[in-house]
Amino acid sequence: MIIYLKSRTTDEIIEVHIDNTRFRTLVSLVVEDISAPYYDVFTKVNDKLIPYRLGFFSFLKLFIFSGRYQHKLKNGQIIRTFTTRNRQLSYLHLSDNGMDKKMRKIQTKAYFCGEFVNLIQPFNRPQLAFEKLSERAQESGFAYFKYVQEHYPKEKLYFIIKRDAPDYAKLKAMQRVVIHGSYQHFYLLHRASLFVSSETPGHAYFWRENMGLTANVVRTKPYVFLQHGVLGFKKLDNIFYGDRLTAPSLLITSSLFEQNIVTSQLDYDAKRAPITGLARWDMIDLAQERMNNRDKILVFYTWRPWLDDISDESFRTSQYFQHIKATLTILSNYDDKQVILMMHPKLHATLDQSLLSKVKLWTDNDGPMNELLSSVATVITDYSSISWEAYYREIPVVFDMFDQTRYADEVGSYIDLDELPFGVKVTQDNHLQVALSEIAERHYQLTSKELADKTKYFDFQDQGASERIHRQIQSLDLSAIRRVKRRALISAVGRMLHRSNN
Repeated sequence: MIIYLKSRTTDEIIEVHIDNTRFRTLVSLVVEDISAPYYDVFTKVNDKLIPYRLGFFSFLKLFIFSGRYQHKLKNGQIIRTFTTRNRQLSYLHLSDNGMDKKMRKIQTKAYFCGEFVNLIQPFNRPQLAFEKLSERAQESGFAYFKYVQEHYPKEKLYFIIKRDAPDYAKLKAMQRVVIHGSYQHFYLLHRASLFVSSETPGHAYFWRENMGLTANVVRTKPYVFLQHGVLGFKKLDNIFYGDRLTAPSLLITSSLFEQNIVTSQLDYDAKRAPITGLARWDMIDLAQERMNNRDKILVFYTWRPWLDDISDESFRTSQYFQHIKATLTILSNYDDKQVILMMHPKLHATLDQSLLSKVKLWTDNDGPMNELLSSVATVITDYSSISWEAYYREIPVVFDMFDQTRYADEVGSYIDLDELPFGVKVTQDNHLQVALSEIAERHYQLTSKELADKTKYFDFQDQGASERIHRQIQSLDLSAIRRVKRRALISAVGRMLHRSNN
């Protein structure tokens, strides 16, 4: 018989011939010539595609033990069988996330041990901090962890990081550092009462490891979202909406302006969106920043979700690629400052080397973003929260929103993109040179209005954010939060099982 694998993000449909539709056959399926990340399985009846749905017990097997049903492809990628809430069979195509069979055995032992200890010792549980993919220690997660170690050394706050991460070196001498993938890591995922991070809980685990017992514990763990930057130019994913099971217990904000966005558009009350400032700003001495030698222009364009799964050829013809290429061509002749480029890896691979040779391509190996910004004179960006970071540091910003209409439709913004609170907005390539000339004329300083308005968007500029965040965390009633989440989870599982039986 034939089944059809339909991509969720493209029009691609792959025909696969199989002998039967037994569970063992379907979970052993290996398809080499696939490119998109997610495929749903269909059969065809009267030339119409019909979702292929699993039996109830097969559904439970995949929902709990999906990690067992994965296969490595010849190109090093992995294909994994999983199921959706409505019991449809699906396949996930992903790069190797590092989770192997040995780790799965360790994880199983840690799961039962962690859950057992939670039963007999439900109080005085530890907390976990981490950053992007558990590979970094340079943002608010690390800043808060470092603060707690220095000022509250008896508190059981641990930090997760991969042993081969470049930032691991700065953690070697610190206490309560946990190696990602170790028994202690898996144990603490279950034992911890709270996650504290500028990322979602999935970054404490394994990327796209989204099913199984541990994955579901991680997904529903109470957490404090420290944020990357001030909200405004980019809407958050719906997992952050206040009424969701996946929503944070606290969403840290920097001003009444930002708190109003969270309460009016994300359905939080003000208590869940405390105004503290970002923990990583504690590492910034504004008085020193004003005296720094600023000899760089930083170029940082955010990625577009509609470009995720297109070919390199299509990417080269996209407006995004062509516009950035034109911008870099202009800046390649700019002699006043060194031009630094931070970009998505796909852009690195497709830009002309002759063009890249005229600018400095900045990667994680060159150092953290916060260190780079201390020597930047101007930031050129589009909708990135790096603009708020620049504003906090009193660095002039040029906004190049060349695809504003499409961005507003497909991503969305919390503020009017035609009435920006700070910075210079350009609409044509030649206007970029004019904007840079105006900024140079005022010696790369903010305007008097931008300086006067700064307190509207940053209530605190005093290196005290971590202490304010700590007080907020100490005031949380974690037992009550866990009860609410437990009820919501039981209700969600009940609805899912009800759908699976219908």
